[in-house]
Amino acid sequence: MSSDTIHAVEGVTARVRAVEAKAAKLVAFRDRLVSDLAKKEKEVVALSDRAEKLAKVGELLRTLLDKLVDKQVRIIEDVVTEGFRSVFHDQVLNFEAEVSQKRDRTHIEFFIRQGAKEDPLSHRGSPLASFGGGPSSLASLTLRVLAILRLKLFPFLALDEALGAVSPECVEHTSRFIKGLSDKMGIDTLLVTQEHAFIEHADRASRCSTEEVEGVRRLTIRSLK
Repeated sequence: MSSDTIHAVEGVTARVRAVEAKAAKLVAFRDRLVSDLAKKEKEVVALSDRAEKLAKVGELLRTLLDKLVDKQVRIIEDVVTEGFRSVFHDQVLNFEAEVSQKRDRTHIEFFIRQGAKEDPLSHRGSPLASFGGGPSSLASLTLRVLAILRLKLFPFLALDEALGAVSPECVEHTSRFIKGLSDKMGIDTLLVTQEHAFIEHADRASRCSTEEVEGVRRLTIRSLK
């Protein structure tokens, strides 16, 4: 065999070996890709399973929260309605609330109904627009007391002429309701008012007035009981 032929054969052999080496590398790269793909597929299956479980848990939590909100709303309705019946004896007033979802947030809207719910002649409207200041003031007072308890705030409520819209004939019953609600809920209430009928059911009462002494105005507080 001539030297040229030998060199040609050696060249072909070298190229074949180079191709085989590249092929081996490609096979190894392919095997690695197949292995990585299998791992990723397993991760996708695991993540899908986890996502499905989380979705079920989320749905369960939403259901539980809806039930909790509904329960709290029913309690609010009962407490405020009890206040209406304690104060406004001449009317059948009921406090109602509607819970809805708006922009992924729980929205609660309050109403007052005059008459029984099942009565087709009953009327329902917004507290202030449809029923004036008396019922809306009482509802606002009760809601504030419930908020203090729910948020575990300091048990103190200041009412500065907050019940001025209550008619004079309802002041006596309103006073009893505030006293009973404060005692029952364990909240101290400071009421600033010009209605002397509230004094009867107060634990302590004081009268504030301003006096001018030697050209200087001073605030005077006198204890009434």
